[in-house]
Amino acid sequence: MSETLKVIEHHQSMRNYTGRLLTEEEVSNLQDAMLQTSTSCFLQDVTVIRVTDREKLEVIAKCAGGQEHIANCAEFWMFCIDYTKLQRSVGLPPANIPFKLLYSGLNDVALACQNVLTAAESIGLGGVIIGGYKKQIDVVSDLLKVPHGILPALGLCLGVPDENFREEQKPRLPKRWFFSENEYQDPYDEKELEQYDEKMAEYYKNRQHQAKDDMNWTKASKAMLSGKNDGGLLVRYIKEQGFILENE
Repeated sequence: MSETLKVIEHHQSMRNYTGRLLTEEEVSNLQDAMLQTSTSCFLQDVTVIRVTDREKLEVIAKCAGGQEHIANCAEFWMFCIDYTKLQRSVGLPPANIPFKLLYSGLNDVALACQNVLTAAESIGLGGVIIGGYKKQIDVVSDLLKVPHGILPALGLCLGVPDENFREEQKPRLPKRWFFSENEYQDPYDEKELEQYDEKMAEYYKNRQHQAKDDMNWTKASKAMLSGKNDGGLLVRYIKEQGFILENE
């Protein structure tokens, strides 16, 4: 197995860090990894805001529902969809950004964020992808002085992982649930799901940190899917930033 595959297969979100800051070389290497990420139509529509200011990290952590690992990470990278540099480069005035570019921009941000995390893990760093700040995206936007035409889409905590907090790898659904060939094939199997939930229940129960006695995958997922629809602020913010969500 290649070293790249080993890094990918051993991925684990890390939320506890030693406190060491990233070196200039490490930051530069991660920036290079981001630059080489695939990008839709070569639009290069991603901008990263590095947050190293402790006070700002604490505000973002609070906006994300009290996620302390944001305040305690070495640095936090905010991945933004950014078409302003493209508009200026080609001589077009600022204008509303069509939905197809919002869609492709979200894809590009996700690819860039994962590329940086994988690169970080390959050099002994760790991290976790963050989206919870969107509950107060207007506050975070003001904090980072995000201008019109730019959308903070994903965050990433980075740091040197505290190995005392590394858990067993979280089990995944059976491989066949993820892959079809030539046409969609419904993977659902009740017995396989029951077996998987048993594995997840055992995982949650035996975790070193934040163990849970009565939890499995379907219970956790149901809580997420049936939760309150609180996307009104986010939709309003996206529109205010100049992105079109429907035919207007």
